[in-house]
Amino acid sequence: MNRLFNYRLKNHAIIYGLVFYLCLFSGKVFPAVSGSLSGTAVSENATVCFSIGIYASLTGLDDFVLTPMGLDGGTGSLYSGDDVFHLESNGPVRVRATGSGLYNGDMHVETIYQIDSGGSLMDTTPLEAHQGDHTLNAMAILGNISGQAAGQYAGQVTLTVTPQINEAGGTCSLAVTTYPFIDSGDGDAWATMAFEDLYPNPGDADYNDMVLKFNISETYNEQNNLESMHLEFVPLARGAGYNHQLLLSLDGVLDDSSNVTTETAAAFVGGAEVKVTRLNLRNNTGVVSYYNPWDDLMLFRNTRATLAGFANVYAGADYVDPKIKTMVDITLTNPELNPYAERLAPGLPPYRPFLHVLNTNKDIDIAAVNRADGMIDSNGYPFGVVVPGEWAWPLERVDINSVYPYFSEYRQWLNGEITSPSEQALHWYDHPADDADGKIFDRSLFN
Repeated sequence: MNRLFNYRLKNHAIIYGLVFYLCLFSGKVFPAVSGSLSGTAVSENATVCFSIGIYASLTGLDDFVLTPMGLDGGTGSLYSGDDVFHLESNGPVRVRATGSGLYNGDMHVETIYQIDSGGSLMDTTPLEAHQGDHTLNAMAILGNISGQAAGQYAGQVTLTVTPQINEAGGTCSLAVTTYPFIDSGDGDAWATMAFEDLYPNPGDADYNDMVLKFNISETYNEQNNLESMHLEFVPLARGAGYNHQLLLSLDGVLDDSSNVTTETAAAFVGGAEVKVTRLNLRNNTGVVSYYNPWDDLMLFRNTRATLAGFANVYAGADYVDPKIKTMVDITLTNPELNPYAERLAPGLPPYRPFLHVLNTNKDIDIAAVNRADGMIDSNGYPFGVVVPGEWAWPLERVDINSVYPYFSEYRQWLNGEITSPSEQALHWYDHPADDADGKIFDRSLFN
């Protein structure tokens, strides 16, 4: 039995023309007075800004065929294929691969798209022009033999090129505030979340029961309205006896929670298509699920399956690579209801990842999102923290205060014991103790 999966690809780029504008800044103008001006200069000046809009060219895509990488047609057969395209731009751009899978009449096979093996989204270097070749890869994995009829399946994948919203610089450019969870607006920025899982009982304060890195990027259209979001989650370390699930609430409500009642701001207004891809990093295959915007999205069903055993928390042990990466793609139905300016409004962060502890049936929020529901323990420690960057977590049974001394002041502020924390306390993760080497994660400590 032979199957050929054909792709027809469309080069699709949003092109921006030239923009010229003048920024005028008035100098001092004095009223007529008798006598001298005592040496005060009267001046006028203007700053002229010349702005060239972003232009992008995407070429070289051809139809290509997915071929079997192992079994041909049997359950679990993996099909893969790729093609190279050329991208050229005069500024930073974002490329997104989207497609609806492959069809043979009414039969459908879900498909995963990746650009340069890094997910369906790619950002070029911020504040720079770009020229280079990139690879678009498509993969499909078959379910039960009877689930897909034999024959030829075909579908279309589209590459869309848009300017990066954070492209800025110069006197007259747009000032951009980046997303609160992450300290940079570019697509390569990662933040870290870490949990203590003994809720509601105080933990051991080593913050390595579950550690993950995550990335959030938002794409805006020409009217600066939010059009889509792309999120990625990668497990880093696991030092817990308990087992967990990681979920994401988009509407600010935790469904069927036994301990959390607090509602927070929704991630967006209006409807959306929500696609979750769980990618097996060992064989590069994945499973795709679709959710309603009001559902709690299942990111990892079993944290023990994401990292083998106690992982990356004991110096001298073997380093453990993550087994699974989860990607979330959200396409909004109503971009006009989500203008960029309102995304910067003060308030709670609109994204709400949380840990569900299977052993206790308790949910744990990030304290920066929800400080209620006992998310700060009786000793003032948050059960979930976010660091806006990549972070070296404490190793097993290392108290976080001993390796990050400003965490104690941060904890006092978080718990309301002080109202004016120092800058060091607000950025406690940037100030490890002088003797922290060997007590916090360092790849060189592992075999």
